[in-house]
Amino acid sequence: MDYTVFAKDLLKRKLTLESAYEAMSEELCELEAEKTSTRSNKELNISAKGTNGSEDKLINLIYRIDDVKFRRGVVERDLKLINRGMSVLTDYEKAIINGFFITETKYAADKLMEKFYKERTMIYNDRSKALEKFTRAIYGMLAI
Repeated sequence: MDYTVFAKDLLKRKLTLESAYEAMSEELCELEAEKTSTRSNKELNISAKGTNGSEDKLINLIYRIDDVKFRRGVVERDLKLINRGMSVLTDYEKAIINGFFITETKYAADKLMEKFYKERTMIYNDRSKALEKFTRAIYGMLAI
């Protein structure tokens, strides 16, 4: 099993994971506010359906909050993996990883060649080394 394939997939999802984490955090805040509101309504007995309706709504909100927390935890775990892998890379290696895998910049090699004054083969060799270094940092190995 080649772990570099998993590492590439993880890097390609980085931007999506970041936006998903933000969206889930906002959703969690909204659900918590709605739960507080429902709890206040129940205490004041201000419910159109009576206490059973507000209790059902509260139970449903608690379930939804737990679900969002679970999903956000999964996303957070993947983001921590990415950050751990990126922390062992140099700025040059981060630029290579970012250009080739995260943002998938069009003509990434050409842009990196201009920026770092290196030949194309050096850029591709350094890309392989940076990916290997990233993969070792997050998975501890390259292949089984």
